[in-house]
Amino acid sequence: MPLTRAYIGFGSNIGDRLETMRKALKLLAAESSTTSYQTSPVYENRAIGMGDADPFLNAVLELTTSLDADGLLNLCLAFESVLGRKRSEYWAPRTIDLDLLVYGTLQCDDKHLQLPHPRIDVRDFVAQPLFDLAPEMEIRGRQLREILQSLDASELKLYEARL
Repeated sequence: MPLTRAYIGFGSNIGDRLETMRKALKLLAAESSTTSYQTSPVYENRAIGMGDADPFLNAVLELTTSLDADGLLNLCLAFESVLGRKRSEYWAPRTIDLDLLVYGTLQCDDKHLQLPHPRIDVRDFVAQPLFDLAPEMEIRGRQLREILQSLDASELKLYEARL
């Protein structure tokens, strides 16, 4: 299978957030089906829809992969499990969240996989690190720059460490 450029969102708000995100990066880097990594800066932001939960760290990973979109999504879900993610509630704190955001130019909308990720244009903590890696990217016909300008990113803070 040819190589496809993909973007994965990383998020964590339980435990050693940065270390857990670094472990996820190492797991992905160890896969023979993924290569050519670039990471965005790390951002800290409020936990959305989780009451007074601890803030999240978020970043985006750009990679190339020989996996198809379903295969890459399943790899991300497996690594979430390895890193202690418990899926108890939809809007709940988590040790790690690995979201497949963009997979080449693929557009799909089924129960298991939606691409591009359906909430990029409403989440500053996803749009900003994605913009850092791919400033010319369009999401459903809108430039990332335009998406960012429409979002309130006042609570999004650049974190002092990188992945």
